[in-house]
Amino acid sequence: MHMIRRSVVAAALVTIGLVGTACGDSTSETADPTAAPGPWDPCTISDEALIRASLDPASEGPGSLAQGQPGWKSCEWEGPDVAVIVSASSTTGPDHFRNFPGNTDFQDVTVAGREGFTYRQEADESGTFCWLTVPMDNGGVVDMQFDRSPFSKDTTPMCDWAVRVGEVLVAEVPR
Repeated sequence: MHMIRRSVVAAALVTIGLVGTACGDSTSETADPTAAPGPWDPCTISDEALIRASLDPASEGPGSLAQGQPGWKSCEWEGPDVAVIVSASSTTGPDHFRNFPGNTDFQDVTVAGREGFTYRQEADESGTFCWLTVPMDNGGVVDMQFDRSPFSKDTTPMCDWAVRVGEVLVAEVPR
């Protein structure tokens, strides 16, 4: 399953949006006390929630989508039918995903009592992936990538899986 996920990492990184670094003197870096707080850490989702979501807590790994992206934290898990990468940002809002070229098939959804939306990418013609995005009160966002296991016999559409699994995971995301 990792091979499938890695095959779309480049496209997913574009979805998240690569953040350019500013030019300047890097020798005088000091912490800015007015800087926005860091993003929520998705790796804090409880094992109990992961099990309820049909994900294996022991499969936890660093989410490859947001690795090295300033202002993002990410974690991933696998299950028998789907895998999910949960990425959180305290600075990127939902409009980033709605307006990003190549994102399509937006559907407004309510998960765990919160408004959000699912979307797909035009390049995913086989329907192997779906993303669920939920805004946070701090202006940030949680963006979850769901992909089907190549061993799954379940033919449920991926965005239905995203809502089903997201219902459990979003309940653990801070507002």
